[in-house]
Amino acid sequence: MVLRCEADHIMAVMVGELLPPPQHDWGLFLDLDGTLIDFAPTPSAASAPAGLATALEKASAALGGALAIVSGREITAIDRLVSPARLAAAGCHGGELRPCPDCAVVRHAPPLDPALVAEAAALAEAEGLHLEVKATGLALHVRACPDREAAAHALARHLAARAGEGYEVLPGILVWELRPRGFDKGRAVRALMQASPFAGRRPFFLGDDVTDRDGIAAARALGGDGMLLGHDTPAGPAQVRAWLAALPRALGQ
Repeated sequence: MVLRCEADHIMAVMVGELLPPPQHDWGLFLDLDGTLIDFAPTPSAASAPAGLATALEKASAALGGALAIVSGREITAIDRLVSPARLAAAGCHGGELRPCPDCAVVRHAPPLDPALVAEAAALAEAEGLHLEVKATGLALHVRACPDREAAAHALARHLAARAGEGYEVLPGILVWELRPRGFDKGRAVRALMQASPFAGRRPFFLGDDVTDRDGIAAARALGGDGMLLGHDTPAGPAQVRAWLAALPRALGQ
């Protein structure tokens, strides 16, 4: 019983000082890597801690289903990481959308030219970089080799020039991405907020990287708010997971 009381006190401190108290009228948008799960050397090496899927399902139910994962990953990769949970989601920085768990995934952004993907794979291998190929773009990761960040940036710029004006280079934490212009997490938030069960709620976006700033800006423009881990709060993924697990009780459920 003493341990339970201590855990409750720690959680109260987390909610009160590191992350805001959840609200009943929120539409909650959560980044995945670096926010819900810890970073891994490569995207394929990432894994979700035990209990995350259950916490997501219960938090989503407490919010009437108005909880979405908004990630640079494809939605199929999101589903794989949070399985068996299945949630509303936006993948590829808004290039893919699924407004509800049972909705079909709709891809709004065009795919990259397969020839360019093949070129990127060959050049990345030659440079010793980890290439992540996505449905609508690609990413050059250097978490396992941070000394190669300049090479990743140069290769990303080269690939963007080859792809044409419809694509842009996006910096992230130890990653450089190539994505279609006009697709970002802000666009994803705005699109999801027009669909049930998010419509009429106040968006709250929680993320950790440069790409999440667009989601936070969109949430604020729509009358909501957001936080960037490591900037607006010292909280990290472990604290976010604990906060998420406590969300139903914080809402009186």
